[in-house]
Amino acid sequence: MGNKIIEVPMRVPMEEERLQDLLCCAFEGGSNSWYIINSFNYAEGHNKDSLGIEFEHIELPFHEGCSVTVGNSENTEAKVLDLEAIKSGVQAMAEHYPNHFADWAGENEDSVTGDVFLQCCLYGELVFA
Repeated sequence: MGNKIIEVPMRVPMEEERLQDLLCCAFEGGSNSWYIINSFNYAEGHNKDSLGIEFEHIELPFHEGCSVTVGNSENTEAKVLDLEAIKSGVQAMAEHYPNHFADWAGENEDSVTGDVFLQCCLYGELVFA
């Protein structure tokens, strides 16, 4: 009798701060070779001060109606990093790059983990090596 793999979709609560840690690992190290921030996009009537944001690139995507537009060194289409992109990025990292997801879940993330996460958020997979 062989071992069968059974896929179980799960909803797992995640702390916003831990997800921000991953973005910090990406923006402040792991993704430096390819990303370019094109713009910070605030919901109507809001700005950095009204939302109490210190680090726009890390905190802004977690506010409703806000996002960061991220370009890349190859001048392909810029992507929007918002809460939906972050949620889909977590899912993509867990499904396609479970070792990196396990590093993050075990609080053992580094700049490579952050880079994998950011690429999963923006592209659903690794695009830049």
